[in-house]
Amino acid sequence: MANVEEVKLNVAASVDETQRALQTLRGVADSFDEALTRLRLTAVGALHPSIMDAIAQLEQARSRLDEAQSLAANAISSADTFRSMV
Repeated sequence: MANVEEVKLNVAASVDETQRALQTLRGVADSFDEALTRLRLTAVGALHPSIMDAIAQLEQARSRLDEAQSLAANAISSADTFRSMV
């Protein structure tokens, strides 16, 4: 069984890894935003269902990415709370 210090170190390592993942997700979010902007500009005046579907799908992907970022941030907060209690 791990001692208290090992538990704290493992939680801290998990928090650090999650923070790095969040940084990566921020870059992905920026890329999605750029792609959406480009696609919307390209689609101006074109009401073809295929392009509208592409925009809707990309918007949904971006929204789910926001949700993933929020969940990860909440996980960090909970882990930090646990780490401060042990």
